[in-house]
Amino acid sequence: MDYTKNASLFKAAADENRLRIMNILSGGEKCACVLLNSLDIGQSTLSHHMKILCDSGLVNSRKEGKWTHYSLNNEGFERLREAVEDIERIPDERLGCEPIEGKRTKLYVLTGFLGSGKTTLLIKLMEKLKGKKIGVIQNEFGKLGIDGEIIRNDDIQMIEINKGSIFCSCLKLKFVSALAEMAGKGFDYLFVESSGLGDPSNVEEILEATKVISGDCFDFAGAICLVDAVNFFDELSDLETVYRQLKHCNLAVITKTDLSDADTLTAIREKIREINPVCRIDISCNGNLDTGFFNEDLTLYSWAENEDTTNTEETKPKTLFMNFDGEIEEGTLESFISDIEKSSYRIKGFFNIKERGWCQVDVVGDRTDYKPCPAKERSQLVIISRIGPAIIKEIFDAWRKRTDLPMELKN
Repeated sequence: MDYTKNASLFKAAADENRLRIMNILSGGEKCACVLLNSLDIGQSTLSHHMKILCDSGLVNSRKEGKWTHYSLNNEGFERLREAVEDIERIPDERLGCEPIEGKRTKLYVLTGFLGSGKTTLLIKLMEKLKGKKIGVIQNEFGKLGIDGEIIRNDDIQMIEINKGSIFCSCLKLKFVSALAEMAGKGFDYLFVESSGLGDPSNVEEILEATKVISGDCFDFAGAICLVDAVNFFDELSDLETVYRQLKHCNLAVITKTDLSDADTLTAIREKIREINPVCRIDISCNGNLDTGFFNEDLTLYSWAENEDTTNTEETKPKTLFMNFDGEIEEGTLESFISDIEKSSYRIKGFFNIKERGWCQVDVVGDRTDYKPCPAKERSQLVIISRIGPAIIKEIFDAWRKRTDLPMELKN
């Protein structure tokens, strides 16, 4: 059996809109304008589906004037029929066994802007997969792996890649090496949690490079992009990264839905559809998500082709981390954060707070959340600057304005 060729045929056919299109074409050749009038989709979405059907050989196309005309390809449908027969011919003793060429690890890439809830969602997904062998590649822009501290436990094998984006040329080879290292460990699932500033436009190129090194060990199961319902429109207007993450995802998950209203959620869905007409859209509250997608091939909901990432050394934001010994009053810390939050993309870390004890501190937009956490050696915050190196003076000024306690700031 030619698994690659057969899979491409099944993927092309396994979509509700494409099945409708083929059903319409069963009545004879149709102009694109006729298909548009018969389906509730736009021109760009139709072009996307027709490219898949034509590339697979299930549909023929011809140009006449400004319109393209489409018809079913009988040879393509014969190959599809033979592919089904190939499956029916598999001996019973082969059914349910591991693939002949060895076990492949399902690989998911989690994207989403800073503070959208990737780590919270990942923890919940791993709870749902308890008993499975799971690996994690964790990527953060700062030197400190704050999210890695939150995820780490004895049951999870994890590699942390910090100080930049795994999609940037500065860390791309390190990412490929990490994937190659994970390839031989026999995981059931491997999750890659990218930085919130990561642009995954070139993820297919990276996976192909990994295949050259380690063989066909991974079954890329999809890119899942988290969309912060509270801050999405502000983020989208501020950085192209948010647009790219959605453009190249297979499943968009709207998070923090408990903090938003119905009209806002509707507007977010419409904007997602404008950026990516074919991805699946789901919602999540407090990291809870319907995990039915584990039984689907999310790559069927692919929209954009591989392209160069916008992550470069030149566009890399300034990242600082602050060390503090002792404990601080909650009001003092909140006032300090309030002074610098507008100049920061993200502030997060662990702090010893007088009224609360040790807490995980998470700042997104103008909202600061505290969660109890185990004691650390010292308090630390990671600060990703929105204004470049100019934030250094702003941090020192804000700290001195609020307290005379000593602190240390490092690149």
